[in-house]
Amino acid sequence: MNQFNRAWSFYAKNWKFFIVLAAPIMMLEIAMASMITPLQNVTQPEDILEFFNENIGFLSSVSLFGVVLSMAFMGALFVSYASIESENEIEPLNALFLGIRKFFPLLGAYLLASVGVFFGILLLILPAFYVAARLCIFPAFIMLEDKGAIESLKLSWEKTDEHGTTLFGLTIAFFSLTMIFASVAQSIISPGLTQLVVLAIIEYVIVIPWGYVYFSLYKSLKRH
Repeated sequence: MNQFNRAWSFYAKNWKFFIVLAAPIMMLEIAMASMITPLQNVTQPEDILEFFNENIGFLSSVSLFGVVLSMAFMGALFVSYASIESENEIEPLNALFLGIRKFFPLLGAYLLASVGVFFGILLLILPAFYVAARLCIFPAFIMLEDKGAIESLKLSWEKTDEHGTTLFGLTIAFFSLTMIFASVAQSIISPGLTQLVVLAIIEYVIVIPWGYVYFSLYKSLKRH
């Protein structure tokens, strides 16, 4: 509970910084979701195929940029946490650029971690949360220690061995919080741009303190 409360306190003190940091990826996700919204009312496979054939170039370009920006944001979060904690605050866009520079190791580690989570899902849902929690601090090793993808995942798994249960509980707590607020928003707001904006805000308002929980563990491990 203390880690949970500290994460929200940290976010409350620095929310303006993180709004700027998250704004590019939020806007891109909203734009991408808006683009495929017309498919919600399409039932014929040939109509879906026609839509993608007509927009394949644009959709591919936006999707690729989205992947790059998503990885950059993940790395930028840990750079930002560290800079704020050290009272040497970095500019949000500079943090994103640092994340872009580490795109390939971040993407590699993310894909490998996703494979591990997928096998956890095959076992049942709960093991997937445990695997995700144990691999959660790999961005810190990539961004702050210049480690490679595989080494970062290995270090994350090894370093979190004694904290697996706590991380497991916190991961479920933040995931559940996201699902609850998203479900409420979808039930009271009609589908459309407003709903997409609200869902994006919910996602990143929760993701940022969620990530800080993992960074706090990384920082505490470095002190010991």
